[in-house]
Amino acid sequence: MEEFNKKNKNRVLDAVNGEMSYQKLTAPELHQFVMHWNYDDGIEPFKWIIKQKYLDKGTALCLYWMLQPDYFCRFENEDQIKDQFNYENYKLIKEIEEKYVSGFYTDENFSFDPNEEFLDQNTNTKCIPSVMLLKSAGNVFERLDIEFAFLRKPNEKEIKSINTKIGDAVKIIQVSNPNFVYNQTDEAIKAIIESVEYWKEKDLGKIKIKNLSYLWLDCVRQKHNWEWIIWDWETGNNIGITNSTKELTCLADTIINHTIDGFQQSSIIVDLYNDLAGVTNFYDLRRDPYSGIGLLFSTDHLKFRE
Repeated sequence: MEEFNKKNKNRVLDAVNGEMSYQKLTAPELHQFVMHWNYDDGIEPFKWIIKQKYLDKGTALCLYWMLQPDYFCRFENEDQIKDQFNYENYKLIKEIEEKYVSGFYTDENFSFDPNEEFLDQNTNTKCIPSVMLLKSAGNVFERLDIEFAFLRKPNEKEIKSINTKIGDAVKIIQVSNPNFVYNQTDEAIKAIIESVEYWKEKDLGKIKIKNLSYLWLDCVRQKHNWEWIIWDWETGNNIGITNSTKELTCLADTIINHTIDGFQQSSIIVDLYNDLAGVTNFYDLRRDPYSGIGLLFSTDHLKFRE
């Protein structure tokens, strides 16, 4: 396999960000594109990609499992699937199946093994052709780091800033709920919702309503044993919390922004708080509505630096 250099990485990143057409990518670049694409942005590129003869067999198999075909094995027939929000995914899955099984894809440069990430003893595979469960031939071509970002622990100054913002959030809640004391996370979540509802359509003045996000994050952190994290970019950083595996991250500038302006019902504040129980990756949230609206981010591809 040819060397995958910085230029190749930049081309993939540009295609993922919509700054370059994915139709110009080479077969190795398409393999990385499949692994880096944010599937919450839809599947439009793949309607074209899977029709290309030069698409590697391992890339097609990788895409197939990225689309979670086992989810559809729970349904008895296609009529039931047509009622699902992701019916377009199902149609794409079936087209990949047909092409893969019939030998449409002939190149076998990149090996992909669904058993490593997608299959275990609990996976429902009754609707999946047996050949789609097998490792494809070729060389292993793992997901490469193409983004200039990483995760790290907050420094002392950042922790101090976080605690200040949490204290400010408590004072915001106490405007409408003078007796509020932050000592129980479940009660604090209720208080955050009440405060959001109170401040909607009111003149905030100097009130920094976004600081309620830091209190919400701290509640999630304590409830589910997450930890504070900095999502560090070349051009700046974002404060958030992440789970123990560093695969999922919630950021501070999202949940209050989403609810104070009415974009989302304030009930989502407690819904996400509860739904993160026991969750380590997106596969634990099989019908995850949170990533699509920017409340929960996948960070399993980012390096963590102590």
